[in-house]
Amino acid sequence: MLRVLTSPLLALASAVAALGSLVFTYVTNPFSRFTIVEPTYRARFTGDTLRAIDRNDRLVVRQGPFWQPLAVYATGLNVLSTRYLTSPRSHADTVDGIIDDIHALRFDPQRLLLISGDHFSALFVRNLGVFYYPMLDTAIPGTEQDWRDRQAVYLQTLAHALGVFDQTDELSTTIVSTGRTAATCVNFYHYPSDTLYGMLYSLATLAGVEPARAAPYGADRHELTTQDAAAALLERYGDSLARHYRTYRARLLDDERLLVRTDMRVSGAKDITERRSAFFDNVVLWKTAQLAMTLGLTDDDPEFLAALKATILETFWLEEKGHFLEDLSPESLAGRYYSSDWLIVLATGFLDPADPAERHYYARSVDYIRSHGIADPLPVKYQAEQRAHRQVPVVRLAVASYGGDAIWSFWGMEYIKTLVLLHRSTGEEHHLDEAGRHLDTYADAMVANGGFPEVYGPDGEMLTTPFYRSIRQTGWVIGFEQAREMYRAATTR
Repeated sequence: MLRVLTSPLLALASAVAALGSLVFTYVTNPFSRFTIVEPTYRARFTGDTLRAIDRNDRLVVRQGPFWQPLAVYATGLNVLSTRYLTSPRSHADTVDGIIDDIHALRFDPQRLLLISGDHFSALFVRNLGVFYYPMLDTAIPGTEQDWRDRQAVYLQTLAHALGVFDQTDELSTTIVSTGRTAATCVNFYHYPSDTLYGMLYSLATLAGVEPARAAPYGADRHELTTQDAAAALLERYGDSLARHYRTYRARLLDDERLLVRTDMRVSGAKDITERRSAFFDNVVLWKTAQLAMTLGLTDDDPEFLAALKATILETFWLEEKGHFLEDLSPESLAGRYYSSDWLIVLATGFLDPADPAERHYYARSVDYIRSHGIADPLPVKYQAEQRAHRQVPVVRLAVASYGGDAIWSFWGMEYIKTLVLLHRSTGEEHHLDEAGRHLDTYADAMVANGGFPEVYGPDGEMLTTPFYRSIRQTGWVIGFEQAREMYRAATTR
């Protein structure tokens, strides 16, 4: 009799637990209609004046063996559930109309965070310095209300991350909302190389001491109004950031080799691929140190930066191949692997295409991309081959192209900007012609897809598998806007 009763009771308990987890995932999603999540830091404009309401002392960080698995589960459930729900198209049928719709959807300061959209309801803090680095570019056109929204949502997102990590001993790749004013930190899939970079970059751009563009290209259309709010955040969280920088530097840097250590894995923008001391991670470490110096968070000096840069270039540049080595794993060394996230050198200022001593790194890499079809049918794929075996198992099974021969719109925009700047420094028209062709192709794809997709398949269609669907309307469109304005400036000189 007991056995007869136990089976239905277990089934009922499992059903109740499953329902409970679904409800929890829904109400703690900051972007669901009936979310319980409340922002603790608000940025509001009164006329032209920005006012920050800082209640981050109400933030609660929940860690431990219960909360972290629950946060990972909720994040994964969002990815799976949105695969089979509607991915809304923009209502517009023009490029500028689509851009306006995406801005209204993604850059809404009433929301808690700036995120990529759709299934990514958690905050990947790297986004502030990588995928959303053009947010505060004052040369990108738009209404004054749109400009205020861009400043406010960027500021609020940084303040949320600072408030959370002020309470933690270590950084993480991701912050997941787990209550009204609660958050849990998790890693996808290792300790992050670029979380601190994201925070320091956004703080520096909000303070007006770091440009939100790879190079000057046009007149300012807007005026930055976030300097005072950024100064207040630096005053409040400077000690915490300095503490995290010391830990980050000690964990990642091999002081003898002056490179990211090879005996550990870290997560960067290409976190789906398992690498050892990736070129991307080394460049980000260099830039993080530079930003920490700019913000007065470290005693590191320019000589350290110069030595670090020289070592990175000497180690990773493959002169005979004409590209940077992806990482220092034995497989990458043997295969002389390439990866398009080398383009991080542009946004970080690690290499300057206007400098004759550094221009050849860009020119040779562009030649490699062209000769291997990496920018076709849209720029750019991470590499010409899929290399699925290099990706973490869950991604390998769900969407094998994701970290391989899929086309990433963000890196595509960085490639287009590179072409424009090479034209500026060399006068060679083929660079500008290619940039214009790619912008036209992206514009056509935007109208066809009703948005600016995060990732395309190698065939140029929106990436879709039984377990994953690309974000249709991602805020990464800000990179398209910047690339387009750079191209327009180059063609009207």
